[in-house]
Amino acid sequence: MQSTLICFNCKYHKIDNKRSQAGDHMVNIISSFKDLRTKFDRQVWLLFAGMIINVLGTSLVMPFLSIYMYEKMNISMTEIGIAFFIATVMGAISAYIGGALCDRYGRKRLFMIGLIFQILAYLLISVSIDFKVSYIGMVMVLTVAFFIDGLYRSVPEVMVADVVPPGDRVEAYGLLRIGANLGWVIGPMLGGALALFAMSYSSMFYVTAFTTFVYLLLVVFMLRDTKPSSSDSRLSFSDVKRIVRDTPFLLFCIISLLIVIPYSQMYSLLSVYSSAYIGMTEFEIGLFFSLSGIMVATMQYPLSLVVKRYRMTMALALCCVVFALGFGILALAKINLLVYFSVAIITVAEMIWSPASATLQANMSPEDRRGRYFGFSGLVFTMGFAIGPLFGGVLKDSFEYNTQYMWLAISGIFIVGLLLFMGLNRYIPKDKNVAMVAVKDEEAVIKEKGIPQIEVPKAE
Repeated sequence: MQSTLICFNCKYHKIDNKRSQAGDHMVNIISSFKDLRTKFDRQVWLLFAGMIINVLGTSLVMPFLSIYMYEKMNISMTEIGIAFFIATVMGAISAYIGGALCDRYGRKRLFMIGLIFQILAYLLISVSIDFKVSYIGMVMVLTVAFFIDGLYRSVPEVMVADVVPPGDRVEAYGLLRIGANLGWVIGPMLGGALALFAMSYSSMFYVTAFTTFVYLLLVVFMLRDTKPSSSDSRLSFSDVKRIVRDTPFLLFCIISLLIVIPYSQMYSLLSVYSSAYIGMTEFEIGLFFSLSGIMVATMQYPLSLVVKRYRMTMALALCCVVFALGFGILALAKINLLVYFSVAIITVAEMIWSPASATLQANMSPEDRRGRYFGFSGLVFTMGFAIGPLFGGVLKDSFEYNTQYMWLAISGIFIVGLLLFMGLNRYIPKDKNVAMVAVKDEEAVIKEKGIPQIEVPKAE
């Protein structure tokens, strides 16, 4: 009897400990929210605001562009995939060029130039729709727009890596993602409503051009340049060879490419599938993108604090499992509710992926070549988005009457990604694979920023 009582006491003691740990964790999350305003550099908050403005404008039109081409221009999904493939490949090439240029000429200057030309690109798309350009003409216009977008796309992430200490990068990148998804809360739903009430697609691009102009004003008058003095300003092809020889970073990029291809179906194939097979209206499609945005806005930061406690490769492996589940459910989706449920699960995976992926590449990027490393990873990731619509178009046309196999094939790719990320865990040094990189790195950041340090006297 005595031993039994001891066992029960041990059992309840363990339960109390778990409850205490859970309570401490919740207190830490609440405390982190309270300290959030002063925790990050002003630059991070400006980028956060810029993300809201920028994504609100782009999400107003981009989720519906493939629907416009499919239903209004009578273009097959395979042809739409080819169009986005060509345009996105050019965006991938410009992503590396932009990364190298921001190392040489500064982050802010490239940011401003990119946004100016992006405004012109949106106006060009609007005019092209009004004049009902041919398929070839639309491909050319999209190519110009995607090339310009690639030039400055990675600049906000590079700026965060410049000003945020390694131990806080998971939360900082999570904050950028919250900003982006606050834009997604409003943008797709507003775009769907405008389409529902017969506002032309071309007019919607004028709205996007205006929001991009507001973003430009914020960059010009409020952001500062964060280019480190140690940054290497020389541009050389040998830079690419040096990155390619960084085997752990290259493997990370290749595996990420494999994941981005099926993931990109959420923004191309899923919209068309929901419209053509489920019978959802543009407004209802915009609504599930808004659902995704609301989830990220409310859940991203607490989830980032959880992700921060684990190795980044293991977090990425976990998100592959969640992605596989979310896309797999679409094989059963015949009603709106299941589509919304699938999008919710995919969004949870996105919330794990985004801060873990950005933190890992920031940790693995040398400070003097940070723009080039982010540009190279941007090139590879964008290639995934280039291949994605083409891959999805071929799948859709191949499984015209058996769409459940289409979604199961997509889900299977994430399982392969799971195994590859688990293998990659062995090749990345531990100090680069965690949110808290190393104490000496934190001290270096403090010294570089001139933050006074207080020495605590040792106990006698």
